[in-house]
Amino acid sequence: MEIGGQNLPRQSGLKSSNDPTRNQADEFISTAEMRIKLHLCKVQFLLLTRNLKAAKREVKMAMNTARGKDHSMALYLKSQLEYTRGNHRKAIKLLMASSNRAETGISSLYYNNLGCIYYRLGKHVFFAKALNNSSSLRKERPLKLSTISQDKSLLITYNCGMQYLACGKPLLAAGCFYKASQVFHNRPLLWLRVAECCLMALEQGLLKSNGVAASDRSEIKVHVVGQGKWRQLVMEDGISRNGQESFSGKEDLATKGRQPKLSVLLARQCLLNALHLLTSSESKGNKSTQSHASGLEESETREAVPSKNGSTDPKSLNVPASGQVNANGEVKEQKGANSQNASFLNSLGEYEATCRKENLMIEQAALTDLAFVELELGNPLKALTIARSLLKVQECSRIYFFLGNVYAAEALCLLNRAKEAAEHLSTYISSGKDVDLPFSEEDSEMWKQEKTLESEDTNVGSAAVNSFPLEESQAFVFVKPEEARGILFTNLAAMSAMQGDIEQAQTYVAQALLIKPQRPEAILTAVYVDLLCGKTQEALTKLKQCSRIRFLPGSPTLSGSS
Repeated sequence: MEIGGQNLPRQSGLKSSNDPTRNQADEFISTAEMRIKLHLCKVQFLLLTRNLKAAKREVKMAMNTARGKDHSMALYLKSQLEYTRGNHRKAIKLLMASSNRAETGISSLYYNNLGCIYYRLGKHVFFAKALNNSSSLRKERPLKLSTISQDKSLLITYNCGMQYLACGKPLLAAGCFYKASQVFHNRPLLWLRVAECCLMALEQGLLKSNGVAASDRSEIKVHVVGQGKWRQLVMEDGISRNGQESFSGKEDLATKGRQPKLSVLLARQCLLNALHLLTSSESKGNKSTQSHASGLEESETREAVPSKNGSTDPKSLNVPASGQVNANGEVKEQKGANSQNASFLNSLGEYEATCRKENLMIEQAALTDLAFVELELGNPLKALTIARSLLKVQECSRIYFFLGNVYAAEALCLLNRAKEAAEHLSTYISSGKDVDLPFSEEDSEMWKQEKTLESEDTNVGSAAVNSFPLEESQAFVFVKPEEARGILFTNLAAMSAMQGDIEQAQTYVAQALLIKPQRPEAILTAVYVDLLCGKTQEALTKLKQCSRIRFLPGSPTLSGSS
């Protein structure tokens, strides 16, 4: 249930390593026990490759074989199967049915899996218990190798980071991800999550810029300058100062054991790491696909080509290699074994296809975040290059495609290339002057599922975690299609104003205010258009009616030469 499925219980968990009844005689297990273990190994493999249909069949066979016996791992694997299928209530019941969930080593697994299930239900609990139980393993003396293998604290810590991120606590989440990097340093998803922590901290005003907390982006700041009839209002939007805002020094990930401070520069470095790892995994995946394809062909060839010796007894064709004997001493058919091998190879091929799809989603998210980061750092040319790379991604999500066009247009505006920027925004202008929805509700639902799928191999937990209210969850939130349309109206209004088409700008900004009357960007654009038209009083009225405005004494401090 964490990243890469690494929390799947090992078969060594069938009996506790510190069970006093365990001795050398346990090495000689019965045929029935061996059959159960083989079934459970198959279930683990099929769950890792996400072949749920075959996993369900295998776990059913394991449960039937283990009938009347205590095999908690069979219940754990069946619970994970139901969790993966989305049957969360049933998964909880199966975990509760386990008889040895209080056993050392198993208890941390139990609470972690239970925490993952409740996380999917919107309830962030149980990970503190999972970490506490896992840490108690290290206190056992003498420390055994099997005890170390049972310690899943770093995997649970990653889950903790996901929980904190979902609850809008980026600083705590980053601490968890930093600890988990000892295991997941080569996973692109980890670096994407750290970057998301940086961006969430930026949005919440937790990052420092020139020693001052970043501006609250949900407000419009208006500075009151002068007195009496000479009093004037000077506005700053708090969104971007075209690169004039400098972020505190360069953050390096090689910090000799200390956790790096969150910053926009750190976000960029993490996103570049994620993209590099994705490129590396893609090249490795291509080689792996070719080897599996050749393995499948070899398996099918062995099955199809009989012995070249014409005098061979046909019955001998069904004789398997030595050691493939069933419980009754009867020889299995080679054809069945080959068919099963082909089935496993097919599962592996389908799994790799699923991984490629997930990596594609991670790539889109990383490119989108990186384009935003470069804009934030005042690098419009780099942002433009990244946004255009995003737009070229095959099967790009309509939501990411929308963001790619918006970021490309913003970068082009900063480069004084308004005509090219208009081309990106005009993608959504249909016949006449109507603006289409950039994406549909179905796209939003699909995007949420895919974002959940990104964290499906991850999920949540940390030592200080107990419970968070459901309403605090802030993970994977995006604007609705109609709100995205309002963003387009705002940008089109600003674009029209820049090109001198004031009448069209007024039409677009009126539509933007109808969709989201209190959106700061729409209000600022409306004020800008009114000022261009010489309607100072109307602009002032719009500012006074805005609920997200703050009047400050004195003029804003400007950096750089004017």
